[in-house]
Amino acid sequence: MATVKVLQIVGYKNSGKTTVTLQLLKLAKSRGKIISTIKHHGHGGALNMPDANTDSMQHFDQGAECSIAYGNGVIQMHQRSEDATLEDLIALAGHENPDFILVEGFKEAQYEKIVLLHSEDDWITLQKLEHIQLVVSPKVVELDNVRMILQNDSKQLANWFINWMDGDSHESV
Repeated sequence: MATVKVLQIVGYKNSGKTTVTLQLLKLAKSRGKIISTIKHHGHGGALNMPDANTDSMQHFDQGAECSIAYGNGVIQMHQRSEDATLEDLIALAGHENPDFILVEGFKEAQYEKIVLLHSEDDWITLQKLEHIQLVVSPKVVELDNVRMILQNDSKQLANWFINWMDGDSHESV
């Protein structure tokens, strides 16, 4: 796998991580970029699985460690791994040689981050994260040495992201 840039979008539950991830994904696609995404399912419990009657799910339910279905240009994979790391997931997501990978969640990982705040109180704990590049907040928060933009300023977010995408001095794997 070639070197690929990774950008994390992190914050507490309902802070807008998926909304921002989708905005960045749409912007990147409009600029001709190839993107993979990884989402941490932090809601507890197992992921919702496809209908148990599909052949690939029957394979998985009967003990296949990995079940892959392919059709109409789409690959669907279910794989068991009790201890998958973000690096393992990045390796999977990097299979198609994306320009970069957007990671939603995995706060403690060591990649460049956009941190989303609900309130100033969130910053008390989230400022301890490493590699913070940008903070997005619903109102102005005074931060030391970290750029902050307002949550509803999609133009500034887009400009920042375009600079991040086109830059070459970012963490990658």
